[in-house]
Amino acid sequence: MQYHFRALVLLGRFLDMGPWAVDLALSVGIFPYVLKLLQTSATELRQILVFIWAKILALDKSCQVDLVKDAGHIYFIRFLDRIDAYPEHCAMAAFVLAVIVDMGIGF
Repeated sequence: MQYHFRALVLLGRFLDMGPWAVDLALSVGIFPYVLKLLQTSATELRQILVFIWAKILALDKSCQVDLVKDAGHIYFIRFLDRIDAYPEHCAMAAFVLAVIVDMGIGF
C-alpha cells in the first residue's frame, strides 16, 4: 500500500496544477483506477482519494455518472461520518456529493 499512497500523492499534486492536468490524467485512463480504489479499506488512502475526486469532479462532471453507478458516492457519505477527517477534506467530500446531487443523478 505504500506505493499506492505515494503514487496517489503524486497524482494529487499533478491534478492540482490546473484543469489541463485533470484533462490529461483522464485522457490517459486514470479514471477506472481511482474509481476502483474507492473500494479499498486502506485508511491512509482516504484523504488523498477525496482530494483527487474533488479535483476530477470540479472539472469533469460527467465522471459522476460512473461514480454513482459503482456506488462510489457511499465512500464520500461514509467519509463525512468520520470524526478524524480534516475539515477541508470533509468540505471536499461534501463537494463531491453536491456535484452528484446537482447533476440530478441522486442516490
